[in-house]
Amino acid sequence: MSSFFQLFLAWGVLLLVVLVLYLIDKINIIYQRQAQDAPEPTYSDGLFGELVGKALWDAMSGIPLPGFDPKLVQDLKPHYEPVLRQHIEQTFLQGVTDHREGRAGVPVNNRMIPTPRGSVESWMPLHHLSSLYQCGVEHAQGKPTERLRIQQTLDQVCVMLYARAGLELKDPFSRILMEPIDPGAPVEEAVADVVSQSSAAATEPDASAQAEATPVSDVAVTETPAQISEGESIEPVTLGQALPTEAKPVPA
Repeated sequence: MSSFFQLFLAWGVLLLVVLVLYLIDKINIIYQRQAQDAPEPTYSDGLFGELVGKALWDAMSGIPLPGFDPKLVQDLKPHYEPVLRQHIEQTFLQGVTDHREGRAGVPVNNRMIPTPRGSVESWMPLHHLSSLYQCGVEHAQGKPTERLRIQQTLDQVCVMLYARAGLELKDPFSRILMEPIDPGAPVEEAVADVVSQSSAAATEPDASAQAEATPVSDVAVTETPAQISEGESIEPVTLGQALPTEAKPVPA
């Protein structure tokens, strides 16, 4: 009887060890799966402190918030400009992407914006976001007759957003965001082309300076001042407007 009890105890200990090893292996497998599925950690931008989301927008819009020094909010405005700019660009490009992929998306008020110090949650009013998103959708459709209207709408919305935040908008967003997009190229490549074109344009010499440097003898004179009627005026070209392809007849 004693030997049987010892044998039974030995088998029990062996089964217990096998069960413990099995549970440890299962726990390791579950932990590895969760580690693979877990998103990369995002570090909050500590520069804005508790000013995130709608509170950040309200503070930048001039709405007094209890517990926040107005002078501190004013000092943060230059740092808020890149956040607002990225939020505008990402919303516009989301409209371009959704149209090209054949889906109808809805822009959300909150968006995580990367910064050199981490990331910050940005918020914008929904009616402005919807206008920016719709501009991206219509721009992706590639209708030349609608280009000027889309450009004006985009710039007007951006001017209103910058004005509400008390920021100065130096360059219109349409100069970069509304460059022609190849319908067969991925959106990432199209955006890269737009950025490279804008950088190249900044390094090219001014066209007016090249015209001044051109010798007069090399320019073909097609009409004299006497041939231009006094009543004829030169129509200004609006940004985004196509230039005329046919020359006007010279009056006799």
